[in-house]
Amino acid sequence: MNKKLAWLLGIILLTLFILGIYNTYQRLELIESVEKTTLKGEAKKNPLYAARIFLHRMGIPASSKQSLQGLKELPDTNTLLIISSKRSTLSRQATNDLYAWVQSGGHLITRTNIDDDLSDFSDDPDVTYEEYGGEQPSSDPLQELLGVKIGERLSIYDKKNEFSLHLKGAVHPLKIEGESFYPITSMQGFSKTDEIIKIKKKAFILRRQIDKGMITLVADIEFMNNREIRKADHAEILWQLAHGLRAPDNVWLIHNDEVPPLWRLMWKHAWALIITLTLMLVLWLYRASHRFGPMIPKAAEDRRSLLEHINASGNFYWKHQQKAKLIASTREALNQRLAITNPGWKQLSDAEKITQLATRLERPQQEIQQLLFDPNVGLNKSKSDEFTQLVKQLEQVRTSL
Repeated sequence: MNKKLAWLLGIILLTLFILGIYNTYQRLELIESVEKTTLKGEAKKNPLYAARIFLHRMGIPASSKQSLQGLKELPDTNTLLIISSKRSTLSRQATNDLYAWVQSGGHLITRTNIDDDLSDFSDDPDVTYEEYGGEQPSSDPLQELLGVKIGERLSIYDKKNEFSLHLKGAVHPLKIEGESFYPITSMQGFSKTDEIIKIKKKAFILRRQIDKGMITLVADIEFMNNREIRKADHAEILWQLAHGLRAPDNVWLIHNDEVPPLWRLMWKHAWALIITLTLMLVLWLYRASHRFGPMIPKAAEDRRSLLEHINASGNFYWKHQQKAKLIASTREALNQRLAITNPGWKQLSDAEKITQLATRLERPQQEIQQLLFDPNVGLNKSKSDEFTQLVKQLEQVRTSL
């Protein structure tokens, strides 16, 4: 094959290859699809993870705390405290300490609570709270200190599903999305210094100055959660609420009320003891799995002789006044011996047996009849020697045959 022919064949193959690619491309169709990504890592367990990242990127150091149970010491008053949990495990004393921290200049942002979660019945027109004056019952210690209660659930759903919040310090109304919330009401009326942010003329957020500090009570704090903070102006609402008192130096975010599991508490407070016990267990297992020297032979089990069993049986019958069984067994042993030494013995009658044995032993027939067949001999309680003498005679006859 010459050089020109090789070049021509190469050009043809390259042309066919390009045409094939173009034809395949023409047959392909690009389709766009939307896939919902699930939360992963810390965001899966921490609903305030995105809020923490947002605050951190905005220049405010923020950190997440696992639970109220781990909140042994409150931060300094320049730190903003955000609690999105129900505070159900927060004792009254701990609530008083938290309130005193606010009085000293701290800023707390938290949600409202009701004792009975009736959210599943929110669409039922028969659900009312007349016995509470149209308000949800609440024994929340913090709400009692603030003198507030929770009103009947208010549905705010409409086509736009967006509402404006007029926050003090914001340059324009901020949009928030939602469907319903429990309005905040006051037992004795709100004070003039309270800042009330309303939706449909119902209090959604309460900002109250407490001495040097501030408590911000939010009817629905879900807008801070991971999937909600990106909607509408939720992130800016969080920013404005965080600066309600002053620009914080730090932010603590708490989202959990649950008590840590027992193993975690044990490891946290007694890790040294756990490690020590584990090492002791390993050493004991190692020691128990090794033996030194040959195994000790097992001692042979003691076995009683047949005479001991017979003696024990005789003592048992004697103690229980069963002489007749002892006499019967002795006579049976004599009859078995006679059946061996005298063929046809079992076919003889009692009289024949008496005659034959009396002749053989050279004893009176009356004595032989008493030895073999008299049912009353040896059983007289007043004559204990008679029983002994009878058994002795029967045994002498048996051994003499």
